[in-house]
Amino acid sequence: MSGRVMTQEESIEYLLGRSQRHGDVFPIRREFIRSRTEGLYGEPTTGPGPLSKLLRAPHAFELLLLVHSVTTGGDFGVTERSQLWARAAGLYLPADRNASVVVSRQWQHLEKLGLIERRQHGRFKRIVKRRECGLVGEVSVPYTAPTGARGDVYFRVPFAYWREGWHQKLGMPGKAVLLAAMSRRRETFTLPQDTRGAGALGLGRHTMTRGIDDLLSHKLLVKADTDEMIDARTMRGYAWVHTYQLAQPFNINLSKSESARLETEQLGLLAAGADAGTKAGQPG
Repeated sequence: MSGRVMTQEESIEYLLGRSQRHGDVFPIRREFIRSRTEGLYGEPTTGPGPLSKLLRAPHAFELLLLVHSVTTGGDFGVTERSQLWARAAGLYLPADRNASVVVSRQWQHLEKLGLIERRQHGRFKRIVKRRECGLVGEVSVPYTAPTGARGDVYFRVPFAYWREGWHQKLGMPGKAVLLAAMSRRRETFTLPQDTRGAGALGLGRHTMTRGIDDLLSHKLLVKADTDEMIDARTMRGYAWVHTYQLAQPFNINLSKSESARLETEQLGLLAAGADAGTKAGQPG
């Protein structure tokens, strides 16, 4: 008699439950989106991070996020059955040995990018996460907890990504732009859709456009403002620039300087309101 098999949702919740993270969020370094490289003349510049190489590997992408959500210390590794990983990533649902073959291909892809390392752990494989920059030369970098210092900037991803079903509702362009938007760590921000601007965020122009449309349609991204700016590269010399805001549950990343700016702005508004109230109460 065949018994019940865990669903994808149950498999994901099991993994999230064993993470024991405070606040149900996990960190990812900004270098996963865009990494520091050397320009043509040795000058420091930014280029696409490992995320750009996962746009056509959605299951590997999901597995990587799950690994990051679960691993919190020690060797930053996790050991689970292949069947559990396959179900959680939506790769393979039946409870048989074929899952190990299917999921192994995804681990191999991530390992080649320097994002994980596989180690034998009894009868199973232990998945150890490596630093988000991926390969440096031909070597992966050991993972350490991000500090938030300059050059080690990170942003937080909420478990609501899975619990509210966004892993199924969004396509890969939408997921990529969502991470890029969270990595900005500002209340309002731009998401340039020209080749040069999108490249600065580690994404292609078409990916950026499709991703923005996906997020707007799901109301995870909101247009905050539109300005006409000078852009000598266009035929008119001007271009429309949209400013966006992230909606809940993804509007949780603000830098310290951005938080301080918003606090100062709020205090200024309160002071102005109190001033106006005092003047209004004065006799004529």
